[in-house]
Amino acid sequence: MRKTCTVVFCLLALAAPVALAFQQQGEPRGAFLGAGESAGMSSVWFWAGVYVVAGLVFGALAAHRALQTGNRALAWFGVGFFFTLPGYLYLLTRPKKEMAAPAGVPHGLQKIAATSAPEPCPACGAMNHPAAAQCIACGGNLAPRFVSEAQRAGGAR
Repeated sequence: MRKTCTVVFCLLALAAPVALAFQQQGEPRGAFLGAGESAGMSSVWFWAGVYVVAGLVFGALAAHRALQTGNRALAWFGVGFFFTLPGYLYLLTRPKKEMAAPAGVPHGLQKIAATSAPEPCPACGAMNHPAAAQCIACGGNLAPRFVSEAQRAGGAR
């Protein structure tokens, strides 16, 4: 978190001198697209662009934080985009929501493994991976059809 804040403040600190240099450069010197006219960018458009860039940065940071805390990412992207730093700081004050796994997934699992040919448990009928030695539902012993990649790598018993 500290690293993210440091990066954001460095970007904002670097943007201010660039903004001032851009505003002070004056009129274009070339003969491209109307050399005689005073066609400079107004400060309103410049600061609107800075606001949009800051909104995108803080919107992305807010959406990322919302995903980690169990909040709706799209809604918090909007808050971060429109309210920039105050919106992001408000999200940091919100409590973390309890994130529950989908029904049937044991606590702590983040991803449901997809198996092309799951095997039913002879005792309870729950579907298990073909390399499973134990049923995920009842804990009964199974006869694995082959050795899993985790067992071959030495990571599992």
